[in-house]
Amino acid sequence: MSPLEFASWIQTLGSRFSERSVVLLEGQLGSGKTFFVQELVKIFGGDVATSPSFAIHNRYESTRGLIDHIDLYRLNDFDDLESTGFWDLFSVPKGLILIEWGDRLPVADLPFDWTVYKIKIEMGPLDSAASSTSREERRVSLSEFD
Repeated sequence: MSPLEFASWIQTLGSRFSERSVVLLEGQLGSGKTFFVQELVKIFGGDVATSPSFAIHNRYESTRGLIDHIDLYRLNDFDDLESTGFWDLFSVPKGLILIEWGDRLPVADLPFDWTVYKIKIEMGPLDSAASSTSREERRVSLSEFD
């Protein structure tokens, strides 16, 4: 899908999230994980979202409530994750937690009373005959865990 189609898909998906949702974003560098967060935060009327690669955790206020944005790229292990206060994010009655590099966190380790969505984003030509503009195209897959 093109960037415009991806943005439209994000808007449609955003309406499915429950009051306690975690979104695990997977994909190579530059595939669109931060773009996904930026679009979703914009849809919910929040501040401009930025990559938390160095801060590890950003929080945005929105019409939906607080949105927490985590980037696990620089974390080495669960001790690093524990030191960020990550697990405290699940103590609220409702929330939306968006996790870049979510494949580094097993779904089974997340609290059972939160709905978990796994989104895998792949970039690049969709076939060998694709034009050079297809590098902007994405294949997106979605899994939901209750």
